[in-house]
Amino acid sequence: ARIAAGRARAASFSWTTCAAGLLEAFPSASVFGIPIRCETMAAALARIAAARDAEHPKFFAFVNAHCLNLACEDAAYAAILKSCDCVWPDGTGVRMAGRRLGFPVPENVNGTDLFPRLTGRVFLYGAAPGVAERAAENIRSQHPQMTVVGTADGFGDERAVIDAVNRVRPDILLVAKGVPRQEKWIAAHLGELKCGCAIAVGGLFDFVSGRIPRAPLWMRRLGIEWLYRLKCEPVRMFRRYVIGNPLFLWRVKKSSRGGVQ
Repeated sequence: ARIAAGRARAASFSWTTCAAGLLEAFPSASVFGIPIRCETMAAALARIAAARDAEHPKFFAFVNAHCLNLACEDAAYAAILKSCDCVWPDGTGVRMAGRRLGFPVPENVNGTDLFPRLTGRVFLYGAAPGVAERAAENIRSQHPQMTVVGTADGFGDERAVIDAVNRVRPDILLVAKGVPRQEKWIAAHLGELKCGCAIAVGGLFDFVSGRIPRAPLWMRRLGIEWLYRLKCEPVRMFRRYVIGNPLFLWRVKKSSRGGVQ
């Protein structure tokens, strides 16, 4: 009788129930009206894995200070972020906003650090011609827990891309078309995509392919990777960081006083 009771008790601890409990343990917060899920990397991975069994594809995104600045200026992009199934905090700026606005950010859940921990069948869509293919080659040699089932650059026929995705039905569709184009593309086509989830990943393929190097680990741990990116691409990143970061902090300060919606 005790053995039967033990088996019945063990049966209640399924992956689904455990994952659901984990995901509900982390609260949502808001920056400039954009809901942000303050959870760990492990919880984010569990959320992505659970999407494989969902009836409809899920839409996940990341936001950093630059994204939130754009959301203040682009109402359509802001509305899309509000409609996402989950938006994760990426970077020191969002963590600083959390301290100012009164919510904890337990971990920097960014796409580049999350990516190597993904599992399952993935489709890479976006970036310049040839970049997704080089990224796929590196994935096959360095991340055997992932299977690349298709690639497409960000400049081809969009209908052909959708058809290619739907033929292979990946667990994860990674879309790297830049903010906010990638989020707008996913929002426009999510209803016709056959995948577990679509994730907006920005410049991820550039890093995975080796086209752009990442900052040294010590800089990433200190939360100053943006300084390295500014050094590597000063012209492109000047407005984002030198102008954008102070603007973001000003908006956070104003928001804490009820001035930014």
